[in-house]
Amino acid sequence: MYLLLPLLAAIVFALGSIVYKRAFAEGAGVVHALVVNNVILGFLFLPLLYLEPRPIPWADWHMPVLTAAAFVIGHLLNVLSLRVGDVSVATPLLGAKVLFVALIGWLVFGTRFNIGQWLAALLATAGVVVMGWTDHHPGGRLGLTMTLALGCAAAFALTDFMIQAWGERFGVFNFLPLQFAALGVLSAALLPFFGRTSLCAPRHAWKWIFAATGLSALQGLLITVTIAVWRDAAGVNVIYATRGVWSVALVWFAGHWLGNTERHTAGNRRMAQRLVGAALIVAAVALTVKFGQH
Repeated sequence: MYLLLPLLAAIVFALGSIVYKRAFAEGAGVVHALVVNNVILGFLFLPLLYLEPRPIPWADWHMPVLTAAAFVIGHLLNVLSLRVGDVSVATPLLGAKVLFVALIGWLVFGTRFNIGQWLAALLATAGVVVMGWTDHHPGGRLGLTMTLALGCAAAFALTDFMIQAWGERFGVFNFLPLQFAALGVLSAALLPFFGRTSLCAPRHAWKWIFAATGLSALQGLLITVTIAVWRDAAGVNVIYATRGVWSVALVWFAGHWLGNTERHTAGNRRMAQRLVGAALIVAAVALTVKFGQH
């Protein structure tokens, strides 16, 4: 039943991606999605400290800080991929994180996976590649979008395994607030590179910025708590890969309400190809439920 949490997070992430795209269209910049978003997250997660009965092991302070550093890199690449590419391309490509989780777990952390889990990871990755490759058209930014999204997937995969490996030892509700506090500090440290004037945005853009930040906080809480408590980063991430499915569905059925025009600019054929990739991801989800760790 805990896999319902990353399923909900996937839907929230897809919706948040569309909202961020609208914020960019209204005049928001990368600094709003990176610095403003992460500083707010740093404050929102702090109350979780009151849920942890164990004292904070300050000798291991590097654990949440290194995790936050990997998260900052992943978040920056995610924001840039949304900035230059379609939501229904960039978001599905993030599902390649499933394979990165499996590879990092196997090569770095010595985690063993059964054949069903490996097949699920490969199916999910094949699905997101099919969905992403549909943007190959004149004037498109397929190569850049794919590079940014796959780099983001690798960084977030490393983040998840750090949470799985260190969260319980550190104390789940000690680790997560300090991780996000460090995330806020590291993100704020990037502000001089953008310049303080980059924080300026049209008044009507701020409602979209804050809406996207709230959705980001919700999906981040759902994913990090699930991985830290149930310690199944591989299974959680295959379910989380369905955010590609939800991004296509939301763009198709609700995108026009949020000012998203991808349904019309991509055309029916490309959208249908993206749905084929979505079907592969659904098959991967079914395998994960059947063969997942318990």
